[in-house]
Amino acid sequence: MDQEKDFLDNLLDSVIVVDKAGKIREVNQAGLKLLGYKREDLIMLPFKKICKNFSMADLKNKIPLPEQELIYLNKEGKGILVSVNITARVFYPDGFVFMARDISKIKDLISKLTLSQEELKTSYEQLQTSKDDLVRSEKLAFTGRIAASIAHEIRNPLANVSMSIQQIKKLLNLREQGSKYIEITQRNTERINFLITELLNSARPAKLNLQVYNIHKLLKEVLEFNKARINLQRIKIIKNFIHQASMLKIDREQIHRTFTNLILNAIEAMPKGGTLRILTELNKNSFLVKIEDTGRGIFEKDIIRVFDPFFSTKSEGVGLGLTICYGIIVSHGGTIEVESKPRQGSTFTVSLPSKAKIGGRVTYGRDKMGY
Repeated sequence: MDQEKDFLDNLLDSVIVVDKAGKIREVNQAGLKLLGYKREDLIMLPFKKICKNFSMADLKNKIPLPEQELIYLNKEGKGILVSVNITARVFYPDGFVFMARDISKIKDLISKLTLSQEELKTSYEQLQTSKDDLVRSEKLAFTGRIAASIAHEIRNPLANVSMSIQQIKKLLNLREQGSKYIEITQRNTERINFLITELLNSARPAKLNLQVYNIHKLLKEVLEFNKARINLQRIKIIKNFIHQASMLKIDREQIHRTFTNLILNAIEAMPKGGTLRILTELNKNSFLVKIEDTGRGIFEKDIIRVFDPFFSTKSEGVGLGLTICYGIIVSHGGTIEVESKPRQGSTFTVSLPSKAKIGGRVTYGRDKMGY
């Protein structure tokens, strides 16, 4: 026995010897130091008094058991996380040896490293987002400079062309075919002028007329305006709105235009029907509006470009609609983001600043508008 005790006391790991009845028969110096007991206080104490998550039942048929994570209780009742190797006692076959190592500090370090890794990942994602926003802002600034130059250089001669066409139409008695060519020319000059206006709107900060308005009411107005097309394409509308009315300080016309553009894009993405879900929620100091569709989606390579001027996947698209939406939301101090998977659908998330506290339950289903 003395030989065994001397051997155990020379080990750096905590060692507790337990008999088949589950009582402690021996403990080394490392074990006493770990638990804060005196030797005479531990000898013959039931092992379950100092280990709260281990059963001795049928232990003989289970050993050896390597790297068991157990919780020892010290004299003050504080839990200590330990990694334990359980083997049979050499000198007495009916006994068991619990050789333990305190891993609470290691676990704490791992937890801190994991947290640091998550924080680093979050910081990287925020940095990447900031980089994307900066690149997009630079693109818009460049587009603005180009647009201003185009407006000056093209609009003046374009105005002269338009006025000349009107004069020709008044002065000349043209045949039907000639009148048709005049009308084609006139329509195209008007379209060029429209595109220049849209380009300028997409590039320069929107001038805001801020008023307090109910976002939910505005969203319903947009849906009502597009109700005929929604019904024609057999699109199911689901609204998950925060129950309390959401009053935000916005430019109604600009935000109406933004949501109209986003909802029209969603409708166009589902020519054979689908589900359009509009969700609102409060996230800290921001009010979120999510517009989700089950349409054709956007390829990953195109996601980063959807807000760029003149980028469009539509055959007849100009590629300025989402650029204008981006400019409007940013001018409100908000953000607009998109998530999408091909053939599964897209989600556009608009985040607007909200100083007023908005709360309440979420309501589902139809309202007075019939959606």
